[in-house]
Amino acid sequence: MVDDEESNMKVFTKKEEQILLAIYQLKDEAYLIPIREKIKEFTGKYFSVGTIYVPLNRLHKFGYLATKVQKPDASTGKPIKYYQLTKRGLAALAALEKQNAMMWEGFKSPTFED
Repeated sequence: MVDDEESNMKVFTKKEEQILLAIYQLKDEAYLIPIREKIKEFTGKYFSVGTIYVPLNRLHKFGYLATKVQKPDASTGKPIKYYQLTKRGLAALAALEKQNAMMWEGFKSPTFED
């Protein structure tokens, strides 16, 4: 994320945008593995846990996400950290949607003729 001083709007990386959208779509099931799987659905690419975890933590640090830790799973013995969008995170998604719509306005897929 970069702070654009002129408009005071945060500029998100594509990965951060994908993470915010994945969490929005996953609702109460948003933890690391399903988030990664949802991003694979979006992109067709499989990203490592670290590739998702770093921007996920950054979004949390800057207040776009809240977390809650569930008690350890009986099968793995490890607690699961769930993520949810904060009001700030929802506002960011709304701004991203508006920004993307403006950028893509009038675009028509080119037809390629041989």
